[in-house]
Parts: sequence; C-alpha cells; structure tokens
Amino acid sequence: MASSSWQDSLSLKDALLHMLKQEISCDVKFIVGEDLVEVSCHSFVLIARSHVFEAMLTSQNPMTERDQEGTAIVSLPEVDVEIVQCFLRYLYTDEVELTANNVMAILYLARKYIVQTLSDNCQEFIMKAYLMEADNAVEIYHQAFLFDLEDLMTDSMKIINQRTEQCLQSDHFLALPPECVRRIIADNHHHQVKEETIYRSVMRWCEEECKRRGLKENDEEIRKVLKDSGILYEIRFQNMDIRFFRSSVEKRRILTEDEKREVRAPSSRGRILSPGIFKNEPRNVWQRVMRMEECEEEMVLDDLEHIIAFESSVECVMHGIVTYGLSHESNKITVYVKLIDADDKTIVLEDFCFESDPQTKHYEVIFQKAVDIKPDIPYRVCISLDDTDWSWKGKNGRHSVPFKDGEVTFSDFGGGETCMLEGQIPGLLLS
Repeated sequence: MASSSWQDSLSLKDALLHMLKQEISCDVKFIVGEDLVEVSCHSFVLIARSHVFEAMLTSQNPMTERDQEGTAIVSLPEVDVEIVQCFLRYLYTDEVELTANNVMAILYLARKYIVQTLSDNCQEFIMKAYLMEADNAVEIYHQAFLFDLEDLMTDSMKIINQRTEQCLQSDHFLALPPECVRRIIADNHHHQVKEETIYRSVMRWCEEECKRRGLKENDEEIRKVLKDSGILYEIRFQNMDIRFFRSSVEKRRILTEDEKREVRAPSSRGRILSPGIFKNEPRNVWQRVMRMEECEEEMVLDDLEHIIAFESSVECVMHGIVTYGLSHESNKITVYVKLIDADDKTIVLEDFCFESDPQTKHYEVIFQKAVDIKPDIPYRVCISLDDTDWSWKGKNGRHSVPFKDGEVTFSDFGGGETCMLEGQIPGLLLS
C-alpha cells in the first residue's frame, strides 16, 4: 500500500530542511533582532556543524538558558531574521545565497560560531564580487565595524589609504557613524590627499550628521558633533595651507580662539612636532625606492614577463611599483602586475591602463590595496606589457637602496630581459 507521509519522497537534505521550516521536533530557539522574533531549529544539526554550538548545548555547564519545556534559548539581537534563516539553511543543506547586502552579516555569524566553510564562502564572494574595490571600501569598512570583523576593517582601511580622496568623496562616507569617521580621519597612512580635502569631506559629513540628529547646521552644532565624537582633534589643521586655513577655517566658529592661535603658531606652521591639542605630524607618504635612475629607449616585446626579486630589511608597506612609459608616442599603455611572496603565492594580480607621454619616463602604478612587506622575506614583482614596442628601459641598476632605517635589496629572478642591472620595474612604492 502506498504511503502518503512526507518522509517517503524526500532526500535527507530535503527532509532536514522540511523539519526546519515546519519546526518539527525543534529543541533550540534563536531570539532574533530588535523585535525578538523566534526562529526554531535542531541542536543536533548545530552541534554537527560547529564546535561552538557543541560547547553551548552539550557542556556540563551549558552556556544557554532553557525555557520550561527544556528548549535552549540563543539570543541574537544584532542580526535580522533573514540573516539567521540564511545561516541555518547553510547549516542544514550546505547551500547559501550570498548577496552584497547579506554577506557581511552572514560572515559575522560564520565567524561567531566558527563555521569555517561558510566563512570561506563569504570571503570568496567578497573578492569575486569586487566588494573590496575603492568604490565599496568605505561601506565594507562600515559593515565590518558593525559586525566587529577586525580583519576586514584592516583590509578595507588599506584600500581607503590607497584611494583616500575617492573614498572621502563617496556617498558611503557621508552615511558613516561618528566612530567610523573618527577612525578613518585618525589613520596615519592616507596617501596623496591634502588635509584641506579631509577637512572639506568632514564638513560635508557633519552637515549630514546634523540632519540625522535634527540639529541646526551651524558652526556651534558642527563643533559639538566634531568634539563629542573626537573627530575634531584628528583633523590636522596645522598641516593645511595657511591661506586655506585663514579663508575657510579661521573665519568660522568651529575652533575656539585658543585653538586657532595654536594652529597659527610659528612652530606648527613649520611642522615641528610639539605638544598641543592637535596632531601635526604629517600623514605617511610613500617613497619611491628606485633601483635605476638612468634609462634608454629599447624595443620591448609584449609577450615577455619581466621579473625582479627584492627583500626589505625593515617591515614596511608596499603601495605599488614604478614603471616606464612609451618612448616614441603618446598613447595608452596597459601593464599587468603580479606580486608573489616567498611561498609562491600571488598576493597582487592587477592590470593598469594609463596615458603615456614620451616626455614622462616614470609612472606610479598603485595597487588597489596596500600590502604588508615582512622583513628579510623574498618577494618578486612580475610585469608584462600589452601591445608595446618602443619603451624606456632602465640601466645601471643597484643591488641595494637605503630605505627607512634599513635597505631594500634587489636580485635577479630570470625575468627575460629584466635583471638587477637593467630592464623594467625601476622602483617600488614603499612606506
């Protein structure tokens, strides 16, 4: 006789998912979101997928409360119901639908309960969806801050460092909470951005923040927002052009008279580091570490890979490389760049297109994200060129170049026409 029970036609995965959706024999309840919505599930699935859940639900000193029926209660007020449902679906089925809107919250749960496979899926999605590009870096930083994902905050800050002006002018920056703005403005590693630009961006953010708080958009309220959040003393007024300070800052009531006098003080205008209310050390700028200063014209074939190996004796950050342009005409040129570490792992793989002018020999190729360079570890830079013929070529290369309190040493790696003495990749951008 044919059976009509739901178990007859379902696979194990589908049967488990059916039990989840119909709340059959559930013995765990997640209390989710600000509205405290209940989401029921099964402890045996949670335990099978996470040793954190195993400790919470089976230890002699259980970490979860239980109601009168013995159901374990897990509180998750920091995420939405839809996120928890996606998370549970993965635990039950190994399937997850990641989007730009949910990946950070799901990654947070994967990290919180140490579900490594899901965490890896989220990280892969973030990279493949290009969420870590400059256009999205500020929003990723915001989301990582909300979910306490320190490594993603660090990664996105490195992108903000590389493209600071672009990030500060984004709509995402205007929507940040005060603590995120404070941390971004406080960072020492922003490159190629004037303090005047930082100030203007903060003022735009302040106007939006006043609107969010229902405050008047006047100098008094702006000062209060900046001072209460700690942002005011992260702006390096003393690093501004004095003419800009006098015309755009001094006339407003955002600073007190004593603060204005400190900024105007001769010692601060000369960038001398002296105790005071405001920071006045310059933000880090990268340095061109050039192994070759001389160059000549040469026919460069576009099917060759040019490689140079290097080591730094001190810990530093690599922001990109210096490359050559065309020597005979003005045209677009595309450079493909790889940075490979000592374990033969490719840590940068990018292509760059720029307008080349025969009068300009050197061009800075800036990575999307800065890379930490460990001391006394070999790395190699590989570049190839697209549709290039006559180009500049370096000569009289140096083996060692002083940098910070140490040196950067270069060596051959069999890169075709490029070696320590001549060829492409004349320098690195380091800080």
